[in-house]
Amino acid sequence: MLILTSQRYKNLIMTNPPFLKSGDKVAIVAPAGFISSEQVSASIKVLTSWGLEIVLGKNLYSKFFTFAGTDEQRAKDFQKAIDNKEIKAVFFARGGYGALRILNKINWSAFTKNPKWIIGYSDITAFHSCVNNVLSIASIHGPMPVNFDKLIEEKDSLENLKKLLLGEVIKYNLPNISNLPTSEIEGKLIGGNLSLLYSLRGTKYDFSSTNNILFIEEIGEYMYHIDRILQNFKLGNKFSGLKAIILGGFTEITENDFPFAYSLIEIIKEVTDNKIPIIEGLSSGHIAPNLPLILGNNLKISVEKENITITQNQ
Repeated sequence: MLILTSQRYKNLIMTNPPFLKSGDKVAIVAPAGFISSEQVSASIKVLTSWGLEIVLGKNLYSKFFTFAGTDEQRAKDFQKAIDNKEIKAVFFARGGYGALRILNKINWSAFTKNPKWIIGYSDITAFHSCVNNVLSIASIHGPMPVNFDKLIEEKDSLENLKKLLLGEVIKYNLPNISNLPTSEIEGKLIGGNLSLLYSLRGTKYDFSSTNNILFIEEIGEYMYHIDRILQNFKLGNKFSGLKAIILGGFTEITENDFPFAYSLIEIIKEVTDNKIPIIEGLSSGHIAPNLPLILGNNLKISVEKENITITQNQ
C-alpha cells in the first residue's frame, strides 16, 4: 500500500476538489470517537434536503472502547470513501480522538487523482494537515454530523457550509475589537485545532508559516497548556512569515486554583513580538455558530476602522 513517506505529492499549486451539485453522493464516516444513529439522523435529513445522496460507512456505528471501531475498521471506511469515484465529499461524523492513529494507514493515491471535499474540525485537523500541507488539496473546516441538530435553528453555520460546497463566495463580517489599522491582508489559510497542530509538530504534516494566515481554535485546555503550545511554536519559528492569525472559539478554557498570569491575547502578542495582526471574534470551532472555512485556499482580510471582512473561495 502506498503511504506518504516523502514530499512526493507536494504540489506548488493548491487544488480545489470539484464543488458539489444536486444528486452527488457524499459519505459519512467516523474516524475517531464512536457515535450513535440518533446523533447522525439530523445531518442525514439536512444533507438529503440539499439534494445529496448519503452513503454511510460500514462501520459508522461500530464501537471499540472510546473509538468508532478498531483502527483498521475506521481506516477502512475512510479509505473506501476516498477511493470511490462516485463519492464527491466525505463528512466526518464527529471528532474526539482517533484520527492520528489511522493517519499513516491511509493510501492517498486515488484521492490525489480524484480529490473530494473532506469536512470536519477538532480531531479532524490531522487529516486537514495532511491534505493541505502534503497533498496541496483544499478542505473544509466546518460542522460535523454530530453537531447538525444543534445548528439547524442557528442557520448560519449550515447555510454557509452549503454555500461553500456549492462554490459560492462567502464573507464574514467582524467588529474590529482590537483596533487594528486599516489594511488588506491576503494569504493561504492554514490551521485548525491548536492541540492537533501541536501534535503534528516536527512531522511531515507540520504547517509552513510563510505568506500564510493561521487559524486556531481550542476547547477544554488549561491556559498554561495553551501558553506552552504557543511558546513551542515560537521556539520552532512557526510564526515567522505569517500574514495574520485568526482566533476561532476558545471555549471551556480552564484555570488552576491560581489563574494563569496572561490572557490568550497577551500570550499571542508576546510570542509574535506584537508584529502579526490578530483577528478576534470569528465564531468557528467548538462554538455556535461554527462558521465553515476553506483551509488551503487564499483568504482576503479587509480591515477597516470599525469592521473586518473575511472573504473566502475567491
